Order: sequence, then C-alpha cells, then structure tokens
Amino acid sequence: MEFNMTEGYCTDALQKFKLDNEEFLKNNIVLSFLKNKDHEDLFVTAICNPTIENEKKLDNAFRKFYFHIRFISFISTAIYFNAVNFDKKHRKIQQRHPLTVDRPLGNDEDGTFKDLITDEKAQIHIDHIIQKESILDYLEDPQLCSAVEKLTEKQKEIINLAFVNGLSDTQIGKILNKSQQSVSKTRKKAIQNIIQSLKGGENSK
Repeated sequence: MEFNMTEGYCTDALQKFKLDNEEFLKNNIVLSFLKNKDHEDLFVTAICNPTIENEKKLDNAFRKFYFHIRFISFISTAIYFNAVNFDKKHRKIQQRHPLTVDRPLGNDEDGTFKDLITDEKAQIHIDHIIQKESILDYLEDPQLCSAVEKLTEKQKEIINLAFVNGLSDTQIGKILNKSQQSVSKTRKKAIQNIIQSLKGGENSK
C-alpha cells in the first residue's frame, strides 16, 4: 500500500511502519478503511505526528468505520435470509394452495427469523467498539440512519444495548427489568422493521 508521503522524518516513519506492519496493512478491513482519503490523512498524521489527540482521532474513525461495515453486513445478511425464507414460504403456499397464491403469509415468521439471527455468519461482535450514546453515532448510510430513526424508543433502546454495548438479551432484560423473551421479541421486531424500511415498506410497530 502506498501513502501520500511528505519529506524527511515523515517519509522514514511511514516506511518503517509499513515494514514493521506488513500483515496488518494487508488486512481487507484496513485496506478498505485507508482507501478513504480522509482516513488515510488521519493515518499519516498519526504516524508522522504521534500525539494522543491524533491517535485518538484515527482510533475513533476506525472504530466507527468498523462498526458501520459490521452492522451493514448484519443487515445485508438479514435481508438475504429474509428474502430466501419469504421465497421458500411463497413456493410452499403455491404448492398447497395454487389458487390463493396472493394470500398474505401471516405472522408466522418468528421461527425462521430466529434461525437467521442465530446464524453464525450473521453475528456482530463489537466488544472492542467504543461505546457511544446511540447507534446512530456509528452509522453513515442515510437510508440505514433513517430506518433506525423510525424505530420506537423501546426498540432503539434495545438495539443500542445489543449492538453498541454488545449485551445479550438476558443482560438487557436485567437492566430494563424485562424478560429475556420480551427483549428478544423486541430486538427481532426492530431488525425486521429496519429491513422493511430499507426495502421501501412501512414499519409495523
């Protein structure tokens, strides 16, 4: 990876960092992060002028970027599996009731959505993400921000605790004095509403 070099010490410092951290700089997430000009500038500044303030700016930018792509990945996976499950159910109804294929599917999707959110590839692990007040602090995509903003206050609270603080449904339940089942149901509904918003539909609170 090549960086915008400056003269003297900074060039030497960047070259030394590249030699000492070859594997780190080959990481796909790091490469993607540094493709952004603003991120690259923060990186170069932190290497050339390694003050606490500069390192903190770089660290915060990376953590925000990392959270954003992980959450986007989760939502994208959720949308994919949601579409697959819908297609499977639609074909099943067609086979059983060929004359009523346009009938609503009903509200029996909890089982398949449960399979989705427990899928290993759909998990988000953000134990090392800096905690902020709202998940919106981490999101950059306007559509995703809008989808989250449409959630109820209760849904936002649980989504924040789950994805920003990395808490389990049981832990959230203890904090909010609610059952694990109630928290799980609200979290699933919030994700469903986000997906629905991204697909251009209306949320069902």
